[in-house]
Amino acid sequence: MDQKTYSQASLIILAIVEMIPNATREEVIDSSIKSLYLDYFQAAETLDNLLANKLLHASINKGEMEITAMGKPVYRLNLTNEGHAVLKALKNTIPKPIFDFLAQLSQEKNKDKQLIAKYIMDSEQQFFVTLGQENKRETVISLSLTVPTEKMAREICEKWQAEADSIYQKIIQVLLAD
Repeated sequence: MDQKTYSQASLIILAIVEMIPNATREEVIDSSIKSLYLDYFQAAETLDNLLANKLLHASINKGEMEITAMGKPVYRLNLTNEGHAVLKALKNTIPKPIFDFLAQLSQEKNKDKQLIAKYIMDSEQQFFVTLGQENKRETVISLSLTVPTEKMAREICEKWQAEADSIYQKIIQVLLAD
């Protein structure tokens, strides 16, 4: 694969991982192939290089329910801080047809997820906020916190509804930062 093709392939895969947080290797490769820009081998090679260059991070989630054909838990992929920075700097260089495909992919994936953002007042006049995201088969994130005012609780819920994916990515980045 020449350098230009590799660079575009890398950006496509980084964008896919950004749009599908916590994706499996297979989901990323399948989405890459659906872009009609990469074949299986190009996608697999590029993904391996992104992992080796620490632009992506692979980990097994605690309590992972999905298993491989060998009976082992699957690895989930997320952007590292470096991967996020590269994508942010170069995302505008992705060709329009590919970018349109990625936007469509994002819309399709968003149909599969359910966001949770609610709050209640407890007996001590504090507000208990519950945030979460569930995909078809699993809880991606569940977060509970207490805030002193209803205004703060409402704003947190609104922001979560509007920006759950980017907030999730930031939480992962902070937790994985060295």
